[in-house]
Amino acid sequence: MIRLMRLSRHGLRCLLAFVVFVATLAPCEAAASVNAPVLLRILTPRTGEMIHSNQDKVAVRLLVLPASAFQKGLKIRMMLDGKIRPRVRRRASFTMDHVYRGKHALQAALVTKNGRIVTVSPVVVFYLWHASYFFHAASIQHAR
Repeated sequence: MIRLMRLSRHGLRCLLAFVVFVATLAPCEAAASVNAPVLLRILTPRTGEMIHSNQDKVAVRLLVLPASAFQKGLKIRMMLDGKIRPRVRRRASFTMDHVYRGKHALQAALVTKNGRIVTVSPVVVFYLWHASYFFHAASIQHAR
């Protein structure tokens, strides 16, 4: 009988932990009003793409379904290399500034006005190629 009571207490604790976990996963009002699930994908840049840019800018295009997500007050927050970008976006196409040469991991998140995350996109890894000033100067000298 005592073993059964211990098992019941353990079962009750597990059930309570599960209920608390499920409650934290409950969709927020904005996601419910959009008729969840909301799909968010990064279309450009593509995974493994080499982008040639001397202006430290990258054109980003996202797929957000349903399109009415922006009308419901949801916004896009970008993460580059694990760091949150300061600017919040309201459109699915934009240009990110201050992206320097090298390998980068990009991820988008759809957030509410309060900053609660509704959904996140898969991570896209891309490379930014930036011409070196010294490389360009050397090619000009060889041309003379």
